[in-house]
Formats: sequence, structure tokens, C-alpha cells
Amino acid sequence: MFRTVIAALLLLSATAHADVVFGFVANRGIEQGLEDWQPIADDMSQRLGQKVRLLAVRDDKELSERFARNEIQIARSSTQTALNLVEHGNGQVFARLVLTGGKGEYRSLLLTRKGGPATLEAALSQPKRLNFASGFNGNTATYLIPQYLAFAKGNVLADQYFKSISYGNSLDNFRALVDGKADLAASSSDEYEKLQERFPKDAAKLQVIWQSPAFSYDPLVIRRDVPATTQGKIRDFFVQYGRTGAAASNEMTKLYYADQLAGFLPSTNRQLREVTDLQLFYALFRLTLNNQLAQDARKEQEKALYRRYDQLVSILGGAY
Repeated sequence: MFRTVIAALLLLSATAHADVVFGFVANRGIEQGLEDWQPIADDMSQRLGQKVRLLAVRDDKELSERFARNEIQIARSSTQTALNLVEHGNGQVFARLVLTGGKGEYRSLLLTRKGGPATLEAALSQPKRLNFASGFNGNTATYLIPQYLAFAKGNVLADQYFKSISYGNSLDNFRALVDGKADLAASSSDEYEKLQERFPKDAAKLQVIWQSPAFSYDPLVIRRDVPATTQGKIRDFFVQYGRTGAAASNEMTKLYYADQLAGFLPSTNRQLREVTDLQLFYALFRLTLNNQLAQDARKEQEKALYRRYDQLVSILGGAY
């Protein structure tokens, strides 16, 4: 009995002092991402009283998998990936990012080289001639939004229309376009601003030919099984960071160099309602163009899509 009690106490102690892992997609490269975020992770470690480690990953798929396996407790993710984490990965949204200048929204972009197609209509009048550099499947800004709002709205299914499609982060897509390996590339307004600052000569060769309506900026997601006390400390850290206390000015500098951020605002799962309609409509569009399905199978898949949509709306707080 005594040994059992001691073992339980040791387990509780180890759990209480386990590392907290903050994971994010490294759009500017793994090494650069870790270097940029380390000062903030150090401050979080001090505030929480336990070690905070960074885990930079290449794409949203890896972020989702590691979060679901509890290798990541806090995730900075795209909205679409956050939806997956809430639906399947035991996550909940607790904050969202704000950019320098107080911007809390972004737009998806499509870019070409100057001298290439100057409008979206021009790009979509050249079937099987253009190479497209897309975001990874699962990224909201560089995959879902352009796939539906730019392409599907024009009755174009990207994987049937372009000569080739490559998948990468915003830096990959930017470089593919500059180097002539792609004719059209997906990005987002915030990432493109950073790339313009980092590579001004290369950016001067490019042009924006399409932009989406504004969407709320990336959410922060925490695992629901993180102890409630720790969750509270983490929420307080992010919402207060760069805004309160004697170190706020220094923290603002760290935020800027981490990702040109101005801080974080409280948020909830409700934020994710922005993409549930896009997901449904895009899936229905793909289903409509699938000529391989029998009528009964098509109807069943359509019902399944609507069932999932209704479940998500319920999880995220109901209709608008």
C-alpha cells in the first residue's frame, strides 16, 4: 500500500513538472523558427515554473499528428488545422494572434511573376499550361481558401486544371515562383509581407493577382487534458504578453522578431466557424465533379458531409 501511494505521488509530481511543448509550422524554415520563438519560450518557462520546449514542424499534417499523440500541448496552427485538432485531437482554441499594427486578420493571395498572367481570369484561361505552387493540404490560407474561393468558384478543380502542382510552405512557394519552377503560387498577406522584407529584390519580380476576403488570424490551441491550473497560466501568459508589466516593451520586441506579432487576443472554438462553410462547399464541389461514383454512393457521401457539418456547427457554438 505504501509503495502504491509513493508511486502515485511520484507520477503526479512528474506530470506536474513535465515539459510543455509549443508546436508550430515553420514557414521560414525549422532553424529560423526555433531561433525566432526561443526567447518567448524562455519567458513562458519562467512564468509557468516549468520547462517549455519548442517543436517546429514542416507542415500542418505533422502538427496535427504530434498534437493528437500528446507530443505537443500548445499549437499555433492554421484555422483549418485547428478545426481538426478540436474535432479529433482533444484541442480547444484559447487565443489568436495579432500582427504588428494591431492587424487581427489576413487574406489569402495568389502570386505570379511580372510578365505572367496579370489576373486570376487570365491564369484560369490556360488549362494544363501553368505550374501551381500550393500550400499543403490542411493549410487554410494557402490551400483551402484559394482552392474554393479562387478556383472552385470559377468552376475549376485545381488538380485537374494545372500542368503540375507542388506543395510547400509560403517560403517554398515564393522560391518556386521566383526560380521559375512555378507560374502561380499561393501565399498569405502576412507571410508575403515578411518575404518582401526578407527578399526585396525577388519580391519586386512578383505581383499579386488575387486576394481573398479577410479571415481571422491564426488561433492558438491547447489540449483539453492539460491540467486546469496550467491551462489558466498559459492563457494568462499569452494574453498578457507584451501588454502588461515592466517587461512589456522588451516582450513586444521579441514578438516582432518571432513573427512580426503585436500580441494575442482571447478566442474560442467559435473562431473556427469561418472555415466550416468553406470545407463543406469545397467538398460538395469535388463530389459533384466525381464522375466515378454511382448515384447512390454520391448521395451517401453527400449525407455524410452534411452530418459532419452539423456536428461541427454544434461543437463550435451553433449557426452564425
